[in-house]
This record gives sequence, structure tokens and C-alpha cells, in this order.
Amino acid sequence: MKLKTQDLAKIGLLSALCMVATFIKIPFGQAMIHLGSAAIFTTGILFGGKYAGFAGALGSTLFDILMGMSAYTLWSFVIKGISGFLVGTISNDKNLIIWSNKGHTYIRTMIKNIVAILIASLWTLIGYIIAWTVVLENFEVALANIPASLLSSGLGLIVAIPLSALLKKTLNKYI
Repeated sequence: MKLKTQDLAKIGLLSALCMVATFIKIPFGQAMIHLGSAAIFTTGILFGGKYAGFAGALGSTLFDILMGMSAYTLWSFVIKGISGFLVGTISNDKNLIIWSNKGHTYIRTMIKNIVAILIASLWTLIGYIIAWTVVLENFEVALANIPASLLSSGLGLIVAIPLSALLKKTLNKYI
């Protein structure tokens, strides 16, 4: 895959957005509820899997480094990178048809975006259960962090679906 200067600039800006959004957080047990997932999901829907994958991986990793959570940097890079890639790839796949009725394009697109986010959220949940178990060396604590992961993903879905719909028209004009 060849990246142009414009691609690198977009990835840099989107990574910074993902990192800053993750700083908007509420501690929840050993985990946290944050808006980083919303930024990754929105990036995936608007810009596709390549950009969301890089932005999710780099933004989440930068957050972990800045917050002194170095034990999670590699985990976040892989988990959030794949999560962004999944949302972006599934939501922008022209061949994936939710149902075959003609019309209702907006509803079909919204359902496809929701399905993409749910798949990425499941991946993130499984990935972080493994990460928490390895890093914390405690499976029970990992299981106790499941609600925080689900709430972050749920918040991400609630924010990303309407935000991406609002931004899509504007971005189509200028990009």
C-alpha cells in the first residue's frame, strides 16, 4: 500500500482526533468509558478502513503512552487498529447489502454502519479481555471491565452514527 503525503497528513490529524477524544473519559473500575471509540467509528464510516485503522492504532497508542499505560500500548495498537479497519471496511463495502429492497438508502446505510460498529465492538471486547487478563494477570478483573468496554462502544455508536451522517454531506463537498 502506497501512502501519499495527503494520506499521511489525514492519518496524522485523525490519529490526533482519536487520541484527544480518548482523553474525554470517566474512570470505571480498572478501565474507563471514553469517546475514543466514537472518533474511531466516525473515522471509519467517513474515511474508510485504511484511515480508521491507522488512526485508531496510532491515536490509542499515543494516548496510552501519554497516560503512562505502556503495558497496553501494543495491545491498543492492534485492537483499536483492527477495530477501525473493520468499521471502515464494512461500512464502506459497496457489495455488502443488508437487504435487497430498493430505496431507503439512508436506512440501509445506517444499518450497515451499526452492524460494522457492533462487529468492531465485539472484536474490541474480546481483544481487551485478553489484554486485561495478560496485563493484570487476573481474569476476574478482566471480566469486571466488560461493562466499561460495552459502555464505551455503546457511547461510540450513539455518537458516531448521527455525527457521521451530519459530517458526510459536508465532507463530500470539500474532500
